[in-house]
Amino acid sequence: TNLNCFTLFAVGDTYLPSWIEPDEDQRNIRIRHTLDCIKISHLLGCPNISIPPGGPLKNMDRKEAIYLFLKGLEKVIPLAEELNIKLLIEPEPELLIERTSEFKSFIKEVSSKAVGLNFDMGHFFCVGEDPGTAIEELFEWAGHIHLEDIGRDRVHRHLVAGKGAINFLSFFKTLKKLKFDGDICLELYPYIDNPQKAGKDSLDYLIPVFQKAGLKITHYPKG
Repeated sequence: TNLNCFTLFAVGDTYLPSWIEPDEDQRNIRIRHTLDCIKISHLLGCPNISIPPGGPLKNMDRKEAIYLFLKGLEKVIPLAEELNIKLLIEPEPELLIERTSEFKSFIKEVSSKAVGLNFDMGHFFCVGEDPGTAIEELFEWAGHIHLEDIGRDRVHRHLVAGKGAINFLSFFKTLKKLKFDGDICLELYPYIDNPQKAGKDSLDYLIPVFQKAGLKITHYPKG
């Protein structure tokens, strides 16, 4: 349902090299990586990729960072449009675009319909927002949703659904009201030692909540 294109561990880390590196060669690594991910997504029949929302600002001026991000997107949008792959920006804590208002401001500068939003509900919770309110404001751009739980401290640490403080029922009722019919997936990358159990435990918790909210479940993995 979604190809996550954040990490560049072979040459950097989870976020770096980013779209807003001061060094052009480093920015070009991110651009080439994204172009490759678009091609892989097309090959797999995946409708979209999720991309990081800039990078850590550090000492960079925000206006300059946004300019660099937009220039980088200009280099990948033509291929995304050609192959009909959506580029979904994923707001994330401590990166250039963290909040609803920042995404809305940024997307106004993007003319291509190939660019949208990967809505990670836990990320909005981490920065002090209500995920239900955020998805209402950003719904027109939302092409895919990531789910995970987050603790009451709002620290960015993905948890099995039901182990944190997120009100999933309220969020799902909002999706029902908005008539969201796109794909939703779990993002539980911290559970590298036992991902199947983390996924199963999350689904066991979430499916009854989905049903209570009145959402239609078309398919989900079993076992």
